[in-house]
This record gives sequence, structure tokens and C-alpha cells, in this order.
Amino acid sequence: MMFYRFFFLSLITTLLCGCVQVSNPYTHLPPGQWRAIFKIADTDLSQGGEIAYDESKKIKDYFELPFNFEVAYEGDQMIAHLINGEERIKIEDIHFGRDKSTAKDTIQFGFTSYDTRIDGFYEENFIEGYWKVPYRGKYSIPFKAKYGQSHRFNIPENESEVYDFDGEWEVVFEFDKPDDSYPAIAVIEQDGRNLTGTFKTETGDYRFLQGNAYDNKMKLSVFDGAHAFLFSGTVQNDTIYGEFRSGNHYKSNWIAHRKKADKQVLRDPNDMTQSTATTPIAFGFPNTDGKTISLNDASYKGKVKLINIMGTWCPNCKDEIIFLQEVKEKFPDLEIISIAFERYKDPSVCLEKISQYKEKMKVDWEMLYGGYASKSETTKILGFVDKIYSYPTLLTVDENDQIIDIHTGFYGPATSEYQSFRTSFIDKLSNLSI
Repeated sequence: MMFYRFFFLSLITTLLCGCVQVSNPYTHLPPGQWRAIFKIADTDLSQGGEIAYDESKKIKDYFELPFNFEVAYEGDQMIAHLINGEERIKIEDIHFGRDKSTAKDTIQFGFTSYDTRIDGFYEENFIEGYWKVPYRGKYSIPFKAKYGQSHRFNIPENESEVYDFDGEWEVVFEFDKPDDSYPAIAVIEQDGRNLTGTFKTETGDYRFLQGNAYDNKMKLSVFDGAHAFLFSGTVQNDTIYGEFRSGNHYKSNWIAHRKKADKQVLRDPNDMTQSTATTPIAFGFPNTDGKTISLNDASYKGKVKLINIMGTWCPNCKDEIIFLQEVKEKFPDLEIISIAFERYKDPSVCLEKISQYKEKMKVDWEMLYGGYASKSETTKILGFVDKIYSYPTLLTVDENDQIIDIHTGFYGPATSEYQSFRTSFIDKLSNLSI
């Protein structure tokens, strides 16, 4: 009797509530903050080389390279942004599905501009998978993410005094290898145990970094879709002894001292690469339609031109492309040509990647394929400069195809130099007959 009474009450409740629909607040990942880590292998990379993980195996010893991202919804559409300090990078392509063999939900974050992606399984507020970089072959790094966490590094929760890292630091990378060493300036802003900042080198910056300080130690990291950087350091007698890791393929040591006011640490980017041309420059490379574009083409004759030497895989290059789009808007009659040097050996694959990049970035000028991304080879291919130090490198060319100046590298929005360069460069163009 009790069973039938319970069944009758349940049936009545179901009938009364049948017209009520409870909407799911999200369709895929829950909205809000996520903390993710890459498992960077604890392996000696000092002799070079790369590590490609067998995804069927697990690793035990690793460094955590953390980063954060945030999920939100616009109607039924899920969007996500990488978080690095004040920077927000929208993840370009997101695909959600189900793996038939495991019956698990799958998620793919595609960083199309850089030709990388994260493939993962999602279950109960966790994601686990791999970050994959196809142009490096089988290169992949284990990845995990947990919902509802917004901190960066796991640091000790003690009340010990924290060293003051705030300010500018004169840095030497590979200081223990004089033939390979190179200078930099670390700019660190500190708020209690929270750190933000960047490292400026002679060829660009290491992006918006975010991290933490504890005791006499500091950690900073960034993931922007193209690069995964981890900086760690320990202070001894006001000197930082640090380690820098880029993914699983590069490790170096660095040392830093407080920068003295007005000391010149880095070379002027306008003085590094020099023109070797004694006559008007010329070149011809295929565009994304396979047509050879030449500086001698009628559309470029008698006009000021910017020649942007870059790669689609390069974040500093992307920063410069965005800047050049602003320049083009201010100077519609200015001609811009991008020459991309790529990391695939197959030219047809490179042209496809350049075409995708051009469409994704909404670039409205010619993007040409120059060759493989080797600075020495790029120098030989171009023939009118003494040495390419960096992607990007920007050439200003006058109406007679003579090089006016050359700017090596690019300091992006993570640096204080960005605004000053922007102002001075636009002022320079204003004085030319465009």
C-alpha cells in the first residue's frame, strides 16, 4: 500500500511540474575561472634537444608551468580567454564533442594563428590532455586544468617576509656560457606576493608575465598560445640567480642585478640590422594565391612601403601586425608587405598556414612566403641587409625603393617602450610623403 501511495504522489508531482523547464546554465565548460598547468619535464636540456611525450605513458618528475583562463557564455556560445596579468587573449577556436571510445566529453582549444592546440578530456570540472605544436612534429606537453581556481603558483602559506623584487633588473641569460650569453632587462611590479612584468631583450619581449614571490624566491609564467615560459629565481645578496624554461625544448640560466639609473643595457633596435644595398632593393615571393609579388609591381611604384619580416608562429610578430594595422588605418596610401618565414619545410603547408593567418588576423595587405624560419637563411635570401637578428624586423622603404631605416624586433604592449615607439614611428611616417 505504501508503494502505491508513493507512486501516486510521485506521478501527481510529475504531472504538475511537467510544464516547467529547468535551463542548463551552461552548455559545455562551466563559466568562471580555471587554473591550468603544463607538466614541464624535469630533464637536463642544457645540451639542446626536445622531448615528445608518448601519450600512453605518465611522467613522474616535472615542473608546473601554470596559467589561467576564464570561460564565459554569449547566449549559447562558449568563449574563453587566456589570462596573463592585465592581458586577455581570446582563444580563437573552441570545439566541444564526445569521444565514442571513452564516452568522455572532449575539448579542443585551437590557437589557429600560431598553429598550436590543446586537446583534452573534460569530466567533473577537470580537463586533462596535451598541448600540441604540429610544426615541431610529435612535440606535446601534458596539460591539466581545474575549475574554480584563480591563483597562479602554489606557494607556501606562511607569514615570512617576502623579498622586494619590484623595479628594473639588469639580466644576463646563459651567463655561464659566454659564447651564448645575451642581455635583457627584467621589469617587475610587485603587490605583496603577486608579481607581474616582463623581460625585454634586444629582439623583443617575453610577453605579459604573471606570478608570485615568497621568502627570497620568485616565479613568473606565461602561456599565450604560441609560447609557454617559466621563470624562477632565488635572491642571494641582492642578486637573483634564475632559470628560464621554454616548453620542453629549452632551458637556460640567468643572473640579475638591480639596474643602475640611465645605464644602457640593450642595443638600440634602430642600429642593429644595417642595409647593404647600394642600389634600389628588389625581391619577389609568392603570395597566398601562389602569385609572385614583386617590389617592382606597378602598385608599389613611387610609394613609401613598410616591409614586415615575420613568422606566423611568432607572438612579437603578431603584436607588430596589430600595430601595422593601426598604422595602415592612419595612412591608407602607405603600402605594407609582410614576408613570412615559416617552420614547416613544405612550402605548400607554409602557404596554407599563411593564408589561415591572413584570414584570422584580417590582414588586408600582401603576405608572402619567404622561406624557412632561419635567421641566417633569411639574411641570405633577402640579400640587402647585413644580418637578421629577429622576427619581426621592419624596413621602411622610400618611393625610390631605397631603405630609410630598419627596426629590429618589437616591444609589445607588455613594455613601457610600446607607446613611445608607437608615437615616434607615426611621427616619422607623418614627415614622409605618403
